[in-house]
Amino acid sequence: MTTPRRTTPREWMNRLEATLEAFDETGGHRVLSQVFDELGVEDALSHVVLPYLHEVGERWSTGSIGVAQEHVASNVLRSRLSVLMGAGERPEGPLAVLACMPGEHHEFGLMATSIVLSRLGWRTCYLGANTPTAELAMTCRTLRPAAVVVAAHRATAFAANAPALRRVAKSTTVHLAAPGATADVAELCHASRLDGDPVRGARTLHEDLGVPRSLIDESTAV
Repeated sequence: MTTPRRTTPREWMNRLEATLEAFDETGGHRVLSQVFDELGVEDALSHVVLPYLHEVGERWSTGSIGVAQEHVASNVLRSRLSVLMGAGERPEGPLAVLACMPGEHHEFGLMATSIVLSRLGWRTCYLGANTPTAELAMTCRTLRPAAVVVAAHRATAFAANAPALRRVAKSTTVHLAAPGATADVAELCHASRLDGDPVRGARTLHEDLGVPRSLIDESTAV
């Protein structure tokens, strides 16, 4: 008996394109359910969802799709990822605060980081897109998190807010994420970089902070 061929990430992305960009929200949700079931959350995020979102942005920027199509695709995926955020967190887990820098509206990668951290047993406080640094600092003073993750696609967004990030770094570890997180700007902000895709970045943060192995095993068990 032959083993059924697995659907490739490219094929999953094509199915999302065929549904969401044709305004078929129900079909898009059905495809997402299938891809998460077959690949698991982390692989679905790394190999299908985030690459598809990148392609949506590229198609929109070149005029291949319209604003309405981009909005439908983004809104469906945002709603789906929102459901996954916090799903696996544990009351005794360490706390992470996650925010996009001022002016930064690309939040899907940060949402993926939040999802993976929660699946690893973390508690998360997700502040989202375009977060003023004063609000980030106030949240950190109030919650005293074990880690802060801030994201920006441009290094200048980090550099412009380096003094505020250095103040936050005095009381907790600060981690820069997304394409703007260069080595130079991380040093300027007294922060570390989360290299690679958001899923790998979340796992690196988890391991670097020395979360007990038992919490990893229990939180990732099926």
